[in-house]
Amino acid sequence: MTLPMEDKDRDGIELSFVIPVLNEATALAAVIVSLKEAAARLGTTCEALVIDGGSADGSPEEARRAGARVLEDRGGYAASVLHGLREARGEFVLVLDGDGSHNPAQLPGLWSKRLQADLVIGSRFIEGGSTDVALTRLILTRVLNLFFWAVLRMPARDCSSGYRLYRRSLLEGLELTAKGFEFQQDILLALLEKGARVEESPISYRWRKAGDSKARPLALAWALAKILLRRRFGLFGIL
Repeated sequence: MTLPMEDKDRDGIELSFVIPVLNEATALAAVIVSLKEAAARLGTTCEALVIDGGSADGSPEEARRAGARVLEDRGGYAASVLHGLREARGEFVLVLDGDGSHNPAQLPGLWSKRLQADLVIGSRFIEGGSTDVALTRLILTRVLNLFFWAVLRMPARDCSSGYRLYRRSLLEGLELTAKGFEFQQDILLALLEKGARVEESPISYRWRKAGDSKARPLALAWALAKILLRRRFGLFGIL
């Protein structure tokens, strides 16, 4: 899958928020409002795009009431994020979850590094970062990230974080294969191959207060293995 980036009429928009959701009505409106407030405090013009995967709980209506533009994409997490990246008009694009686990108040930390990086990752695993997930999930996440950092020499301690600020212009022409949450590692590897500068900014991750997680650890592990085989060993035509 190639990511084409069309020239957009930006209308003076500096920052786009892309929020992929599936049944996140409980927290979504508050997330959108908080993001807009954070952008206003930074003096930054913004827009909010919610990419809905077929919610049955009124998430699209909640998003519109909060002032977001709503697009529909039922192709899964990766397809939703890519849809949002294509439609975004801002020079920079912040991608985050709509369940409240990513704190909009931590936007300034990521925004402050935008001029020195093409991708700023909100990191739970650098100084100042934290996460309050269950112990089993924490162990799995830490092992995954330590592997990518130590074995593959990735320039990020938290390569699985979904709280990210992208420089939109560098996304043009990326070749991506991910379908699910392995998208984070896939696009990171693709950007590094393109010579992108990557920085991290500490965040405090809080487990969702409502709704169900869409991540499935075993399926994610297999998808990540295929990403590594494709990108590191060139096995694109086999897997």
